[in-house]
Amino acid sequence: MDFPIIEKKVIKRMKTISPDSESQIINNYNKRKLSQFKKRRNLRKTKIFRENIRFWARIFSIGLLVLIFWIIVDLPQWYLNKNIFTSYPNKYLEIEGNKIVSTRQLLSKLKALKIPHKPVYLLNTKTFENKILELTPVKKVFIRRYWFPARLRIVLDERTPVLSVTPTPKIEPVAVFTNDDGIIKILGKEYLPLPSSKETYKIITYDQFSLWSPKLIKYLTDLAFYIENASNEKLEYIDIRNPDDVFIQLKDVKLRIGRINGSTTFSNIVKVIPVLPEALKTKNEIEYIDLRWDNVSIKLKDKNKKPEQPKEKAAT
Repeated sequence: MDFPIIEKKVIKRMKTISPDSESQIINNYNKRKLSQFKKRRNLRKTKIFRENIRFWARIFSIGLLVLIFWIIVDLPQWYLNKNIFTSYPNKYLEIEGNKIVSTRQLLSKLKALKIPHKPVYLLNTKTFENKILELTPVKKVFIRRYWFPARLRIVLDERTPVLSVTPTPKIEPVAVFTNDDGIIKILGKEYLPLPSSKETYKIITYDQFSLWSPKLIKYLTDLAFYIENASNEKLEYIDIRNPDDVFIQLKDVKLRIGRINGSTTFSNIVKVIPVLPEALKTKNEIEYIDLRWDNVSIKLKDKNKKPEQPKEKAAT
């Protein structure tokens, strides 16, 4: 509104009106102007009040959200149960892939660890993994964390058993060798017997097998694999109790190969392929097939000989 122009008009009119009328006009003008100022002031106050309401509402909302977030984060469902490794099964722990390692052996390792009071999403599982890797059969371990409620899933990748060792065919293995990419490990009695899904080649020996070199273990493994493939017969065991006179027991027949001598032994085993089909027809009459010489010979059982009770030597 242009006030100077209005004032000129009012003055111009005041010349033509009486003093009383002039006073009344001025009063009315002042009242209107005062009313306008009051409205503006009220609008300004209302605006300031609304802005203050919005500001404090914003502060209250943020504070409420922070409080709710803190309450949710601090819920006990975000923290691992302190007794998670006390017994199994339980709803806070899943274990997979442990065919050789028993659940009891796994928990006994983890019980010694103190569980940090942290939400599971901040928990570093490396400590648990390193502890589990102390178990000889474990090659790798993966631990996955789950939220709300907090729980763990442990997945084991176990080593591959290749050879089992025993002093006699009738005794269960006393140790097992594993081979994973050339890394050889010995599994003791605490991990035996192996589950049926873990098949190994059995070696009969009185030798101190703990001193065997990785090269020898690989050689025996390759030899056992070669025997099965060449004969198409399941290998029961390789008897090296007398290193100069080694026997190989297949499912239906026994082979005598003499002293193990590098690649020559593999060449001698090939000689059984042409005679094996015929020999299996009379397998009940055969004591062993002799592969020590250039010409393959078959040793028949002595029908008049009475069976003797085997005399087992103590293993060293």
